Amino acid sequence: MGIFGKHGYASGVAITCAVGGFLFGYEQGIMNQVLNMDSYQIYFTLATYRSDGSLAATPNSDDTTGWLTSIFLVGCIPGAFSVSYASEHLGGRKNAIYLASAFFLAGAIIQAAANGLGMFYAGRFVGGMGVGCLTGAVPLYIAECAPTVVRGRIGTLWQLLIVTGILVSNIVNAILISVMDVSKDTIWRVAFGVQIVPVLFLFGALSFLPETPRFLLSKGKEDQARAVLARLNGEDVNSAWVDNEFKVLKDSIDIEKHIPKASWIEMWTLPLRPRSIASFGLLFFQQVSGVNAINYYSSSLFIGMGISKDLSTKLITVLQSVLFVVFTGPAIYSIDKVGRRFLLYVGGAGMCIACWSLVLWIGLFNGTQLTNEFGELVPDPTSAKGKAFGALGVLCIYFFIISFAFSWGPVAWVYIGETFPLRARGKGASIGATSNWIFNFIVIKCWPYATRLGNWQYAILGCTTLLSHAFVYYCVPETKGKSLEEMDEVFGYAATTDEERRIMTEMKNTGDTAATANALRH
Repeated sequence: MGIFGKHGYASGVAITCAVGGFLFGYEQGIMNQVLNMDSYQIYFTLATYRSDGSLAATPNSDDTTGWLTSIFLVGCIPGAFSVSYASEHLGGRKNAIYLASAFFLAGAIIQAAANGLGMFYAGRFVGGMGVGCLTGAVPLYIAECAPTVVRGRIGTLWQLLIVTGILVSNIVNAILISVMDVSKDTIWRVAFGVQIVPVLFLFGALSFLPETPRFLLSKGKEDQARAVLARLNGEDVNSAWVDNEFKVLKDSIDIEKHIPKASWIEMWTLPLRPRSIASFGLLFFQQVSGVNAINYYSSSLFIGMGISKDLSTKLITVLQSVLFVVFTGPAIYSIDKVGRRFLLYVGGAGMCIACWSLVLWIGLFNGTQLTNEFGELVPDPTSAKGKAFGALGVLCIYFFIISFAFSWGPVAWVYIGETFPLRARGKGASIGATSNWIFNFIVIKCWPYATRLGNWQYAILGCTTLLSHAFVYYCVPETKGKSLEEMDEVFGYAATTDEERRIMTEMKNTGDTAATANALRH
């Protein structure tokens, strides 16, 4: 906690709550290796046994695989929409996280106990509802608890825990594959059951976490809000600093109640339209880059490159997740130094190069053919060329993940949270989140069909990552170092109303927001 100084308690609160992000990452990463477990494929009719004991895909394999992974994302959509209601009308931000965790727990139990496709689909959908709610409720809680001076560092804990969850799920699966019989149903049931442990931890830990000062104050619980504010900031409850911060927070909440909110129609008309397009487009291109196709299916992709199933589902996939975690870190320190657009350009270029390189290397790998015992022409993974081309393909996947981790992964979420004026911030975040879940679902559902294109499936991603540069150039202006008041100049349109500007000017120049709020009432 040393990097947070006297804000160790606040960082501890954030890390504990960010276990919700860990759950998201674990659920996102768990399907990667499970999809290649023999017992899982047989149980859910993805494959049948050949005479030699190997597996052969069934005619419905692509469709079923797509739904097994993507039905989770369908559940995330209503879960995300429930955040506003749950956090405001169920007794606070903590209760929203409780609700989300309960759905996640129910989903995990149903998946682990599933006796058929229908039950498993239900578990995936219910778990998705929990994750969808967590993706809104946890960042909201962290943002309202984090002291201003360390808010950036604390805010990144959410993204860090997500990729850590993916890593842990890959490690857990690798261990299970090593020590358990992959032909028995127990192995995949244990894999889904393990996620019950961290969600129970979150349930227990929430009882020790405070409600956010902002929510307590909005409900008139001033003494509790003051005490929590002091502890989160490492200050004495009766200090002058707490007096000042408490007054600013109280007055800002009072003012927010009197600022008219933007309508959904207004979000897509000038002057807000450019910001909505940037928000929607960033999350669109983030998803159609194919990153989650890799997160969900990389074990299968590695096997298709000639890597053995054992190596693909253990070492190769785990190392991919390690790289994801390690290279998320640089964005924390560079985003405010080199700017958002620079990271998007560099990361996008890296992903584009990786995708077109995959077209080349996988194409060459597929050209090293031999006839197997069933009379089928297949790539030869045992030849020198086959091994070399397959290894180069793996390195390209790694390069893609590294490029995404420090750029499009964290930057897109930071950008949509800082560009909208106060009256439109909630709806602006919703536009980005909705874009994320919709296109995440489309990519994951369609990817099994794209594999029929062979190496040219990566050309699709090569084109989308190339197009992302044009989108950033024309639609994503740089926001580094810009305040909310300066966003009108950045986007070329005055999105803040005269009333907002008057309020913010008084807050900035005099700090006397109470007088302004009183005037607004009349």
